[in-house]
Amino acid sequence: MIKLNLHITPLLVALVMLGCQAHPQSSQPSQTSSATTSELSWATILEQNPDAKVVTNADFLKRIKATGLPWRVQDKATGIEMLLMPPGVFTMGASQGDERAVEMQKLMLQKFPQFKYTEQPAHQVTITKPFYLGRTEVTQVQWVRVMQQNPSLFQAGNANEITQMYLKHHFVEWTGIAMTNEEARTRAETAARDDKFKPVERVSWDDCQKFCAKTGMTLPTEAQWEYACRADVDKPTYGQLDQIAWNIDNSKFSTHSVKHKAPNTLGFYDMIGNIVEWTQDWYEGGYYTSCAGGVIDPVGPAQSELKARVLRGGGWDDDANHSRASQRGHCEPDNIYGSFGFRAARTP
Repeated sequence: MIKLNLHITPLLVALVMLGCQAHPQSSQPSQTSSATTSELSWATILEQNPDAKVVTNADFLKRIKATGLPWRVQDKATGIEMLLMPPGVFTMGASQGDERAVEMQKLMLQKFPQFKYTEQPAHQVTITKPFYLGRTEVTQVQWVRVMQQNPSLFQAGNANEITQMYLKHHFVEWTGIAMTNEEARTRAETAARDDKFKPVERVSWDDCQKFCAKTGMTLPTEAQWEYACRADVDKPTYGQLDQIAWNIDNSKFSTHSVKHKAPNTLGFYDMIGNIVEWTQDWYEGGYYTSCAGGVIDPVGPAQSELKARVLRGGGWDDDANHSRASQRGHCEPDNIYGSFGFRAARTP
C-alpha cells in the first residue's frame, strides 16, 4: 500500500498544481532563435556547444546546437550557471503506469475535494522558444549576493531553530518522524553545518519575485519546469530515486549541497528532491482538463481559486509519492517553509 503523507496546514499543504493555457495543436516548433549571442550581455559564455558527455540525449543535443545560442552560461550578477533548453514537444502529466499518481489523485479527491487534484490527463505541450534554466537550485551564497541576507533554516549557527522545527507537531505529523529533545539537537547540529552551496530555502513565491526583479530573471513556468525535469524521459523519475534525489529516506532531515546527486540527461541537478521549487503559475487542480487537446507555451490559469502558486519536485522531507516529475504542489505565495526554494530561469 502506498503511504501518502498529506497534511494541510498553513505551512504544509498537500502538494498539488499546474498551469496550461489552451492553444491550437502545433507542429514541431522552429529550432532557430532570432536571438544572438551578442544579446546575452548579462551572461558569461562558458561553453558554446553542448558537451555530449553531459547532454546524453541525442535529440536534445541536436536541437540545442540548432538554436545557435550558447549552451552553458553564467549570470554575471549572481554567478548562477544556466543551461539552454531548446524548443520542443513533450508529454506533460502523469506518466503511463504511474500507480502513485493514480493513488494520489484518488486520495486527494476523497479527503480534499476542494483542491481538485489531478495529474491527468497527460497532454502534449509545445515549447516554441528557447530559455535558460539554472543548472541547480539557487544557493544560499547566490541569494545573499543579491538580497544581502539569508532566510534559510539550514545554515550555520541555526541549530536551536532547527531543533525546534524537528520537535514541532506539524513536522512530526508530516514526516512521521518523532525525536527526543536530545536526538533533535544532535541532528540539528549536523544540519546547521556551514555550507554555502546548500540551496536557499524558506523563501516565499513573493520573495522569489523580488529576487527576479533585481536580476532580470524569472521563475520557470510549470510546463518549462517539467520539460527540463523529464529530459525526454517518460517515467515518473529520470533515474533511481536514491541516486538522483535527497528525500525523507536519505536526507537525514536537512538540505544538502547542490550537485551531489546524479543529474538528468540534460545536466540539471536536483530537479527532484532537496527542496521543493516554486514555479510562476497560479494553481488550479483540475486545469489539465483544459489542456487535453494540446497546448503551446502554457503559462497557467489566470487566477487560483485557492490563491496558491505551483510548487514542484519534492524536497528533503518528502517521500517517493511526492518525488516525481508530474507531482504537483501548491501553496499561498507569501508562505515559507524549510523546503521551499526555487530555480531561476531567463529568456535569451
